[in-house]
Amino acid sequence: MKIKQPLKKKIKYNLVFLFFLNFLLCNTINAQSTTIEGKITDATGLSLPGVNIQEKGTKNGTSTDFEGSFKINVTNNKAVLIISYLGFQTQEVSVAGKTKINVSLAEQSNSLNEVVVVGYGSVKKTDLTGSVSTISAATITERNTTSALEAIQGSTPGVTISSTSGRSGDGFKVVIRGNNSLVGSSPLYVVDGVPVDNIDFLNPQDIARMDVLKDASSAAIYGSRGASGVIIVTTKSGANVKSGINVTFDSSYGTKTAARLPKMMNGEEWWKFHQVAYMSATPATQTPAQLAALAGNQSPLLVTRANNGYNFDWADAVLKPGMTQNNYLNVTGRSDSGLSYNLGFGIQSDEGLIDNDGTDKYSFKLGLNHKINDKFTTGANVTIARVDTQLGSDLAMQDAFRLSPLMSPWAVDADGNERVGTLFFLPGKLTYPDGSWAINKTSAVNPLMEIANSSQTEKTWQTVGNVFFQYQALKWLSFKTTFSAGIENTVTSAAYGAQTNAGVTLNGKNSASIKNFNNFNYTWDNQIDLKHTFAEVHDFSVLLLQSLYSNVDETSYLYSNNQPFDTGSNNMGSGVQTSYNISSGYLKNTLSSYAVRLNYTFKDKYLLTASTRWDGSSVLSEGNKWQSFPSVALGWKISKESFLANSNVISDLKLRASLGYTGNDNVAPYTSQALLNQQTFYANGANVVSGWQSENLANQDLTWEKTRELNLGLDFGFLKNRISGSVDVYDRLSDKLIYKQQLPAESGWKNTFANVGSVSNKGVEVLLTTKNIKSENVNWETTFTFTKNVNKLESIYNQDKVSDIGNKLILGSELNPNYNYVYDGVWQESEAARAATYGQAPGQARPKDLNGDGKFNQDDRTVIGNANPDWQGSLYSKLTVGNFDFNFSVLTSQGQTVLSTFHQNFADVSDRGRQKLAMDYFIPTNGTGIEANANNTNPRPGPVATGAGAYWTSLFGYYRDVSYVKIKNISLGYTLNSELLKKLKISNLRIYVNVLDPFVFTDFDGYDPEWAASPFGVNRPASVTTQLGLSVKF
Repeated sequence: MKIKQPLKKKIKYNLVFLFFLNFLLCNTINAQSTTIEGKITDATGLSLPGVNIQEKGTKNGTSTDFEGSFKINVTNNKAVLIISYLGFQTQEVSVAGKTKINVSLAEQSNSLNEVVVVGYGSVKKTDLTGSVSTISAATITERNTTSALEAIQGSTPGVTISSTSGRSGDGFKVVIRGNNSLVGSSPLYVVDGVPVDNIDFLNPQDIARMDVLKDASSAAIYGSRGASGVIIVTTKSGANVKSGINVTFDSSYGTKTAARLPKMMNGEEWWKFHQVAYMSATPATQTPAQLAALAGNQSPLLVTRANNGYNFDWADAVLKPGMTQNNYLNVTGRSDSGLSYNLGFGIQSDEGLIDNDGTDKYSFKLGLNHKINDKFTTGANVTIARVDTQLGSDLAMQDAFRLSPLMSPWAVDADGNERVGTLFFLPGKLTYPDGSWAINKTSAVNPLMEIANSSQTEKTWQTVGNVFFQYQALKWLSFKTTFSAGIENTVTSAAYGAQTNAGVTLNGKNSASIKNFNNFNYTWDNQIDLKHTFAEVHDFSVLLLQSLYSNVDETSYLYSNNQPFDTGSNNMGSGVQTSYNISSGYLKNTLSSYAVRLNYTFKDKYLLTASTRWDGSSVLSEGNKWQSFPSVALGWKISKESFLANSNVISDLKLRASLGYTGNDNVAPYTSQALLNQQTFYANGANVVSGWQSENLANQDLTWEKTRELNLGLDFGFLKNRISGSVDVYDRLSDKLIYKQQLPAESGWKNTFANVGSVSNKGVEVLLTTKNIKSENVNWETTFTFTKNVNKLESIYNQDKVSDIGNKLILGSELNPNYNYVYDGVWQESEAARAATYGQAPGQARPKDLNGDGKFNQDDRTVIGNANPDWQGSLYSKLTVGNFDFNFSVLTSQGQTVLSTFHQNFADVSDRGRQKLAMDYFIPTNGTGIEANANNTNPRPGPVATGAGAYWTSLFGYYRDVSYVKIKNISLGYTLNSELLKKLKISNLRIYVNVLDPFVFTDFDGYDPEWAASPFGVNRPASVTTQLGLSVKF
């Protein structure tokens, strides 16, 4: 059959079309079947498991196996692979003409891509809507301290960390965004899911990261325990462990020396002060002989030493150099079966500046992680610590500075010559061999004997850990259950021999005490996580949580004041039966919780976070046990908008706003009930019988403290994030403050716990990081922080008009203010007539007549200065040049006034016998031959009646400004990574020198401005620690 021409042409065209279609299909099929293989490693060549491999523009992806290998089929030979991994820089690699690709990832230096832990989960920092600060392991270990909290001082704006005493083992006080409670403002610490009172037991080397939840929207997921902020501590685990066995060893040794010791009077200066303190009420008529007879009464050796220029340095005799030592071994690895592990062993020592003062810490850390398959993952973390602390002698530390420089620790012979090496028990009651007085002054115990015959120890075993199981049911749905537990046993003991101050009080008897504290707590969390993306622009994640917490405290206490032998607290059963004081206690509380959190992102530009938590607490009364704590936060990534997307100046710009509620049930169990906790005795005719009395009035209406907080934040980055940081402003109101309210005696009870008031905290926080130099061989980075907080009591006893002066609850002022008379100098002799109108005399301390009514009374008291810092800041700078690294950090606290316990002891002119600061003081016109001194700083020495005057006893002369600038550390290191080291299987070795607290700039002339308000005797002089260390990686 003959085909018509048009039809023939049509068939021809169809055949050509089919040929090309077949060609295209074949190429498409061939492109789809193109397989790319490869391996992902870090900069050192170690394999990285779990790296995400994504074909750009598609949902096609895979991840590396345990050896870092991967295999992926791509759609065409022009495909681009996006390779991303937590902590490393994301790379895009073209597959054009390749079938095998090996990629080395560089560690992530852009902080915007880091992941932030927010409680029961994590988010990318770019998607964060609340105020959360993250502190890396490198920051925590860089200062090489034995305390993790000391290591992060100044690293986070809004977080105030200060030493409580300077004594080894005493820990640090942490306040986040100001004091917001009358019963304690310490944050919640969560270590691997376990709530703990403090983190002093942790070895800083065991910590992988710390995340600080500062605003209420972030902390609301912790509900009733988040009002004062939350510090989440994540220890090193088996997750993200590199393949093979990796070993790191760190070791350092340091010496600690006393620094910036207060300048005290020498022997000549003290003797002059001592004589002035003995001047009579009418010194103009007093003769030199009369004065000498009074000052040197029954103390001939004191007079002789004064005339001969004698001077004994008690501080030098008691203080000694200390030592610090830190050894840490870390081993990580992963088996072929997918079990990864992280092992840590640490030994730390920190000797104090006096004998029997220091801390030894032993730590063991194990982290396990096992990815059974694509669906199931399980793991466990456990930290075990043993902390042995010797607290030293508080009294010896006091008397080392209290005793006169004309006294010494040694006995004397008949001629008054010192028998060096033979200690005398009471240096101020020194006698000659025949029993007659050489010196008859103070009865203070020889501090060297106090140290030798007393002990205070604290021995703690503490364990925290968790076990988790996670099931990835679907790509967008997972379930995780975590059981966390904490166990603590602390034994605190004290013993005082006959030759101690306690021995003097007990007429030469030995005494001892021992206290046992046991704690067990557990938390069981069950959570469901849902994550899904709709239409490629709507990203949702939802957390559903159920949690149960239980806590039990058990205590027992034994004291004896009549022990036959000086055997410390190890043989207390040998005491006289009537000498014992015994007590014990048991407290239990539980918390049941439910929570939900939603995170939503639209077009990766607009962010929403909303959460609420319901808590039920056993410590509150029926009807008040349950409370909800909601929060909402919004974020806008302005830099993602089209008008800034191509900006060469603005790299990142994000606006945040949040509102949240948190709570506080920070009272002991059974507080809302009436407790029989005070033993009393009643006279019944001639008989005395024992009984129990209800001390506190039950309050069935006691309910939660609740905090509302509004936070506005701006995150920014300029010039490719060479300049980056954040600014946050906040307004926090804490209401229904729980307080132990004193009751009138007529009520029959002493006190009751009640919700009585509200306090506000408003402030601003600034974080600024600049990368000043960024090149192949030279890098220089600087970080600044600034914090300002204003704390104000808004109401008390449910009203805002009348303050409670007696309990220092002053409306409009901060919590725990300095409330007293204002010290207005010293009345001068030319002001005698005016002083008399106030009932005072020249030389006496003068209060300021604030209301001008011509008399001094309680109406002239006011708030003195700021009990909290006006502002705080820090500076951190790190410079790397080749293999050398140099860093330093500076802390500053400005505008704080405290009642200085040091000056209360050593600037007290009303005391005649103790050692004094080298200070000026008022000396009246007199006939004793001592030159008069019209000083206006310190009043006249001597008893209150004839010296400083009655108002001196109000302590108003001891307030001091404790502003300071402190160089916290200076470090210089050098890293070796030569071929010789590689032959020894050492990847690198770093040697460094580190100095802690080398300089402090301050006007405060006591021990250290940081702990100026701590109890005297407990606090210690400042110190400087110089360390030499090395870090080896195999």
